[in-house]
Amino acid sequence: MAKASAKGVYGKLGKIVSRQLPINTDLLEGIMKLCTDNGIRYGTILTTVGSLSKLSILVPGPMQEGKTEATTKTQVIPGPLQVLSLVGVIFETDKGEMTSHIHGTFIGADGKIYGGDLIEGKNPALARLVTVIGEVTDVSWIERFDEESKQRFLYVNPL
Repeated sequence: MAKASAKGVYGKLGKIVSRQLPINTDLLEGIMKLCTDNGIRYGTILTTVGSLSKLSILVPGPMQEGKTEATTKTQVIPGPLQVLSLVGVIFETDKGEMTSHIHGTFIGADGKIYGGDLIEGKNPALARLVTVIGEVTDVSWIERFDEESKQRFLYVNPL
């Protein structure tokens, strides 16, 4: 596995784009389309506000003996749900395909807080869902499989 740099890799914030997603548009698909339409290969979510009609997330499950990662389970929460926070990165796979890794925190109509790793195609916009994406320039973020650990890692390198 590649060693992490103590200094980090420095990039710059490029263009900033935003869009209100139409009702029933999947949140992740809407974010990826916004990036694709604006030529953003590497980016970060700056902010997102609005609501979803349903939330589908992966949440941590129990650790299995001898494994380095927890298992995950799918949780589906009926809406409406308000977005409290959304964090994540947009990057490429080692095959050059655009992808993302996005976590969110939401509050349901029941007053409970929910959070986890969003599942693509299963989080439809409800009302006034606006997202703002910042392009990251001068670096590449490429996800690759690491044979030693048997996991995928995001490799960050200067351009």
